This record gives sequence, C-alpha cells and structure tokens, in this order.
Amino acid sequence: MTKIIGLTGPVGAGKSVVASMFKRRRAYVIDVDKLAHTLYKPQTEIWGNLVRRFGSDILVKGGRVSRRKLAKIVFADPATLVALNHMVHPALYDLVAEEVKQAKDRGEKIIVINAAVLKKIGLDKLVDEIWAVTAKEALRLKRLIKKGVDKSSAKKLMKSQGKVKEFLTGAKVILENNSTLASLKNKVIKITA
Repeated sequence: MTKIIGLTGPVGAGKSVVASMFKRRRAYVIDVDKLAHTLYKPQTEIWGNLVRRFGSDILVKGGRVSRRKLAKIVFADPATLVALNHMVHPALYDLVAEEVKQAKDRGEKIIVINAAVLKKIGLDKLVDEIWAVTAKEALRLKRLIKKGVDKSSAKKLMKSQGKVKEFLTGAKVILENNSTLASLKNKVIKITA
C-alpha cells in the first residue's frame, strides 16, 4: 500500500529541507516546482502562451523562459499572476497526477508531493495526509534574501502566496521551522520513526 503525503507551506519555510529528509528515508519525492519548469520548455504550447501573454522580454539565450524575469512581471501585478496560474496549473496538475500514478505502479511505498501550491491546484485530492512546514515571516524573508532574492521581490512573492494559515488548514502534521536545521531534522525523525 502506497502512502502519499502532500508537503506544503509558504516560501522560505523549509519544505525542500523536509523533502530531502524524506528522500534520504527512501521516499519518492515529486518536486512540483521542478515539474512546472518543464512546462516552460521552448516551443511547447505553454511556452508559446507565455511569450504571447508576457512578451519575448521573458526569454533568455536559447529561447528559454527566464523564471526570474517572469517572476518580476507576475509578482508586480496580481492579475498577471492569476493569468500565469490559469495557463500553467491545469497542465501541472496533470503532470503530477501522472507522476504519482507511475510511482504507484512501480511500487513506491511513500510518495511525497512537495508543493507550495498543493491546495491551490487541487493536488491535495491526491494525498492521504498533508504536512505543512511553517516559519516566522521575518525568518522566511531572511532565508529568501540569503538565497539571492532581493528584498522587494521576496516580499512580493511572500504576499502573493496569501496567509500562512491557509497552508496549515487540514494539515495532519505542522512542522514549525523557526530554529536550527538540526531541530527540524529531529522533529521529522520523531514523527516518522
């Protein structure tokens, strides 16, 4: 029997850290952000829609979509973010659902769907339980800046995701990541032991 966990939380909370812990414990992890990037490949339908909607200024060498340029546009205006999500989310849901099916067919025991947009695009319907990772806003902002995101863009990104409580609603497990990496690891080990 396969157990499917939806791992969610706001940007900068530490979802990817928790996902990597699951991976080390032999879980199959689906990184929804990485899957989304495959939808932006040059000459695909979504790529064409993006270029038509947002212009060729979003492209870099080789005709690839610059996620940084696209983010600057969509996080500056909520209506453009809605337009982007409308273009990408249905195809992204289908990609994740297919990935889950293939993992189940291979006999994976634990599948983790790592996605900030878990509920927003309906991926919560594919999971047995939801785990939410959260952290204080100031700490999340600090983490984003440390990753090279400028303060203004980081704040816009955080604001675009809505309220933190939306990520926590319906979660079976809530991991507060306001301390050290070791502390977070200990929490995950304790819960999964």
